[in-house]
Amino acid sequence: MPAGANASPTGASTETSADAATQLARALPSPAKVAPNDGLGFLGQARDGELLAQLSSDAIVAAKKGSGGRTLAFKLRLASGIKAYYKPEQSVSSARWYAEVAAYHLDRALGLGRVPPVVSRSVLWSSLRRAAGSDSRAKELTVSRDGLVRGALIYWVEGHLVPAVTPPGWENWVRSEGFGRTTVSPYQRASAYGEALSAAHQRRLRQEAPITFYDAAPTPQRAELPAELSDMIVFDFLTLNYDRFGGDNANILELGAAGPLLLLDNGDGFSPGPPRRSVLDARLAPLSRFRKRTIDALRALDVRSFGARLAREPLAPILDAQALGGLAARREIVLEHVAAQQQRFGDAVFAW
Repeated sequence: MPAGANASPTGASTETSADAATQLARALPSPAKVAPNDGLGFLGQARDGELLAQLSSDAIVAAKKGSGGRTLAFKLRLASGIKAYYKPEQSVSSARWYAEVAAYHLDRALGLGRVPPVVSRSVLWSSLRRAAGSDSRAKELTVSRDGLVRGALIYWVEGHLVPAVTPPGWENWVRSEGFGRTTVSPYQRASAYGEALSAAHQRRLRQEAPITFYDAAPTPQRAELPAELSDMIVFDFLTLNYDRFGGDNANILELGAAGPLLLLDNGDGFSPGPPRRSVLDARLAPLSRFRKRTIDALRALDVRSFGARLAREPLAPILDAQALGGLAARREIVLEHVAAQQQRFGDAVFAW
């Protein structure tokens, strides 16, 4: 994973006597080094090249602290007028800036177009310090000796984001056969899923009737939503992001009532360690309806070439060999799962 010098952002030792303009020049990578986007861009629009160049090189003209969350982040306005959200490197385990960058490139490699443009970028801590104010989370940021913070700069999505509507029983949307009405759904916060499994086990031991979670499969409010949710489950398995499901679908957001579903907040992905998580296995297992073009793109994904793409990021390396190996292993697991479902249900598994 990316390595960097550690220093306290609250101490004077993070500042140097170097000229601010010199530091700024070092903080702005050349647009030519930004990894290319080979297909359509965000939400199927034109390629991301211009936005990536602006995110990479435009000066920061205004900054304010992000409004919520466990981690400290900043909403920025750039000289070109575009807005962006900066997620800096920090010690919180669920705040992996490089995961945001890797998720963006994987989204484009799969042709999804649901992750906003992202670049890796170093920013002067002094340009963020005033916005951070007295926030105690500032001490968790990683600031180099020359006063720079590494992080992911994410294009700000304009428009009203609303939680996707997934009523009880929605799991049937991504199933080729009915999902058991008394089956504990893995599509919830990991801790809540574990508690629900334990409660169900205790009910069996007491020979009590299982809880019925839904009476009838609901109808989605948007025809496209089931396919989007299927893509999301596959994407989160590949990125090792188990934090998608939370209270009130806070991380399952649509752009307005008409959608589409966006894939935001990917900083919990690509965690160090084992290449699999049990809760993500549990979320993949019930999935038996897929978007064919997504699976075709996954079959075509060459992880070595994907690693070379990440190597062109300004703050490369983004993922190390172990992380890329984990992605390759998860790719194979998904494809094996799809093949098993196809053997069972035929080509009907490619519902979209």
